[in-house]
Amino acid sequence: MRILLTFLSVIISAMSFAQKTLHIDSSFLDTIEFKKYKTFIVSKDFDIDFIGRQISYNDRFTPDKSEAIVADNAIQTQYANAALRQWDKQFYNFSARTDTIEWQRAYNTYQERRPKIIQRQQKDQKNKIQTFDRYFWGYRNADNEKLILIRFDPHKIRHYTIAGETFVDVLTIMIYNINKNILSYAGWSDHKE
Repeated sequence: MRILLTFLSVIISAMSFAQKTLHIDSSFLDTIEFKKYKTFIVSKDFDIDFIGRQISYNDRFTPDKSEAIVADNAIQTQYANAALRQWDKQFYNFSARTDTIEWQRAYNTYQERRPKIIQRQQKDQKNKIQTFDRYFWGYRNADNEKLILIRFDPHKIRHYTIAGETFVDVLTIMIYNINKNILSYAGWSDHKE
């Protein structure tokens, strides 16, 4: 009985450290292993579900390893800047909306918090992103630019609670524009998606 309990404890512990949020058949994947994480290149034959819409098969491509390595390097070097650009875009052209006290308060709060946002994103770039594997889907936008949709998958699922609700700690879906060498949050990119 003691052996059975030990065996079950080991299996349960291993499962809790090997939880995944993405499930893709390995026949659609090519893998690049880095020191702390893996990058999975997804075949163009696997459907891309991009923020509620499917990318047409004709617009998809399978990124080659060199494109994947460049995209991974962009994550390592541009992650914090991409997050900051997303935050800044929310307050872009603020002067046109200064007609309400609520906007003025929101802008002032943002200005006060901006240094902490920068610090947190730089810390995440240095430490947190290393604890997530990456999945890369390739597709072309309306301008025929090559883009890589990047989804992150945690090594271990972690939860956090806000106002009594529990959420899974994940990283935002990102887009890397190969042609322009720009990493952006999906939906807030500096190019057509």
